[in-house]
Amino acid sequence: MVNLVQAAVGIIILLVVVGGLLYIFYSKTNAVEKTGFGSLIMLALVALMIPVFWIVEGGNQAQATTNQQNLAIQRGMQTYAQVCTANCFAIVNNKVQNPTYNGYTMDYFTKVTDDELRRIISGGVYNPKAVNQPANANAIPKADTYGGALLSNDIDYLMALIRSTDPKNHEKNGFDGLPDYLQANNTTLYNAAVTYGKEGQFGAAQDMTKQSNVTINIVDPGTNGVTCQSQSGCFTPINIQIKVGTKITWVNKSKLAHTIVAVQGQDIAQPKPASQIFDSKKQIASGESFTYTVTQDAYNLNSDTHRLLYYCSIHPDMVAQLVISQ
Repeated sequence: MVNLVQAAVGIIILLVVVGGLLYIFYSKTNAVEKTGFGSLIMLALVALMIPVFWIVEGGNQAQATTNQQNLAIQRGMQTYAQVCTANCFAIVNNKVQNPTYNGYTMDYFTKVTDDELRRIISGGVYNPKAVNQPANANAIPKADTYGGALLSNDIDYLMALIRSTDPKNHEKNGFDGLPDYLQANNTTLYNAAVTYGKEGQFGAAQDMTKQSNVTINIVDPGTNGVTCQSQSGCFTPINIQIKVGTKITWVNKSKLAHTIVAVQGQDIAQPKPASQIFDSKKQIASGESFTYTVTQDAYNLNSDTHRLLYYCSIHPDMVAQLVISQ
């Protein structure tokens, strides 16, 4: 856009200068002078056209670069849809929510260099802190040089897609077009992402909206058949739907001490405490409990989904969810 404005300004200046010279040429000169002024006009015209052509060419090159970037982002989106299918993203209201790659959030990638990003993609490096670990390590996408299926172009495309999520790098977010692309090309994955958007990684929420008092137990993995990602303890039930005003009591029935802290946002790979919502502050020893009454602020914390994640700050891989309604 800037280059086009510069070109327009250059052309206007050119017309003014040439017009002025023509005025002098026809009104102020004799035949001999006309010949000299004609040469000057030609030289001025050529001299002024050079920067104009340079500006226009620069604009064409900039546009070509932008088109190349957009094409790389689009192909990165298509590659992402093929290789990142295990709850890598959710779709809510036909918009991608919380996309990840190899268990890393897009916010994480804004903090790393291109070399580190390429290493993660090429080597199939999976975030060790991610709650959803792949059942089969061989299923993690990696470069063909490491026994995977990603070609060098694929890696470049994925990098372009991931970098597009940072508005400082690109004005176009490549994930914006993913829902429409999936609807046209992979309805199975689209439906899975929509379901994931409704239920989240913890599955369908257990409806407790008719209860004014709810108890959530913290137990050791394997107790009464309870399983969870963490080896330190499990919240059970792990995902409940409740209303504002509901009184929740967490009872620690495990052997270890735990805390209960609300999470800011939806990043559970590197959770940030939302202590203003709730925070047990101290460790809850075996046999002790912690109580919290759900507030309107908890409902509003994540206004798009009204889901509130919480975790144990001692064992960050212990995560559960509240789905809050009014």
